[in-house]
Amino acid sequence: MSPLLELRDLGVTYATGDGEVRAVRDVNLTLEPGETLGIAGESGSGKSTVALSVLRLLPRTARVSGEILLDGEDVTGMRWGRLRAVRWSSASVVFQGAMHALNPVRKVGEQIAEPIRLHTSLAEPKVAARVAELLEQVDLPPAKARSYPHELSGGQKQRVMIAMALACEPGLILADEPTTALDVVVQAQVLTLLSGLVAERGIGLVMITHDLSVLAATCARIAVMYRGEIVEQGPGSEVMGRPRHEHTRALAAAFPTVGDPVSRFAPATANPLPPEPAREEPDADAPGLLAARDLRVTFRDRDGRAVPAVAGVDLDVRRDEIVALVGQSGSGKTTLARTLLGLQRPTGGSVLYDGSLVPTSSAGLKEYRRQVQLVLQDPASALNPRHTVYEAVAEGPRIHGLPGDERELVLEALESAELRPAETYLARLPHELSGGQRQRVVIAGALALRPSVLVADEPVASLDASVRGEILGLLLRLRRELGLAALVITHDLGLAWNIADRVAVMYRGQLVEVGSVEQVLLEPRHEYTKSLLAALPMGTASAFERGV
Repeated sequence: MSPLLELRDLGVTYATGDGEVRAVRDVNLTLEPGETLGIAGESGSGKSTVALSVLRLLPRTARVSGEILLDGEDVTGMRWGRLRAVRWSSASVVFQGAMHALNPVRKVGEQIAEPIRLHTSLAEPKVAARVAELLEQVDLPPAKARSYPHELSGGQKQRVMIAMALACEPGLILADEPTTALDVVVQAQVLTLLSGLVAERGIGLVMITHDLSVLAATCARIAVMYRGEIVEQGPGSEVMGRPRHEHTRALAAAFPTVGDPVSRFAPATANPLPPEPAREEPDADAPGLLAARDLRVTFRDRDGRAVPAVAGVDLDVRRDEIVALVGQSGSGKTTLARTLLGLQRPTGGSVLYDGSLVPTSSAGLKEYRRQVQLVLQDPASALNPRHTVYEAVAEGPRIHGLPGDERELVLEALESAELRPAETYLARLPHELSGGQRQRVVIAGALALRPSVLVADEPVASLDASVRGEILGLLLRLRRELGLAALVITHDLGLAWNIADRVAVMYRGQLVEVGSVEQVLLEPRHEYTKSLLAALPMGTASAFERGV
């Protein structure tokens, strides 16, 4: 019998204005029915190009060489009619970013039904029943078919995407970064779902991601790509636990083991950080530079019922301290951050800065926000695509009327954000920068106002493994050199272990556990904290969860 999927000397070349770019070179991979294969690599490594080439979903500028055999038939030679029939029915794709892949103005049930209507002969009265069956297969109630994408959580939207991929009963599923930006519990649920589908239905699964720990938890085999080539391939546990290639080792190190003292205050970067100097335990009774006292925020649902998003929170962020605020999507951590920033009015309680109540007047809030700056999760949406780096960083000082030479303020901020030499970045537009450089520009925009506190919302969620380490290293340097305090909102417990002094765990609007990183992540007391640690993929689980 032929393998389910076989790539023979696959090569992909893109035609660009600067000439041809070889994105993929001499890739050879085989997948049998019921097998799982992970393809790891950073942006630009060629991993998504390999996946999209299987169903000829690459742009017209791409030229493909070699063979792509799907059930023994070469996809590269298929006529359009045959290729159209193969898509969805023989192989389907779970695309990255479910929010962008789903049509926001159509109910999800209709979107799941579309490939069924196009690619099967199922009678119309049975389509709704098939949609309900698919939703149940991905652990969603059939009633969710009547929901629009914005009414679903991130994990629910990703399950809808998987249901769509299963709609025509394909033998192969290609999942491109299916857990990016999901919290650890939902990530674990999605990975368990995919693994269960492979075991129960005997489908083949190819999963693409830069997170080796996710692949090690899901895939029997892993292939690591670097600059268009496969540089290492083998059993998942072996590639993750005993990587041979330098790039594989860098990917493995980027997602540290919670509890590993080597990665404490030392995120993996190309330029290792100097050892963190010994730090005194902060005085638990010392007032926070930024503080919440019995803070409450209540919203109303469609039926007018009160929904507590923040329910009596007490939290301190002290000078020269990084606090990680962790919790699942919907736990209330982003609402809490917005309220601390003065972007959301509290229903009750108070926010204090340097011992004084945060003002409610426009002028008072303006001055307060100069001291407490926000760093957004997605640098691509945080930056105006038509503004140069200079304009992006200079905007804050102009609005606040900061004294001093504007150009010098901008250059100083860019240097502090480690964009060097700063002069070479001034005229660049966002699309001319890498993801890590864009995030540094966002951080520079905050630093230009010389704040005392940074509130960073998922600052590395959308970044590659190596860039993640660089940005975390930057936050540590800023704390060390400028004395900045920081509140980092994240669902990533590895990030908390890497850089935080204290961790605050949020669940259903309340802080259920607050303490030092070692106390909370190695000796958790609350069941919810334990469940977050238990959901970590293999390789990032804490010493506590491994019973060490």
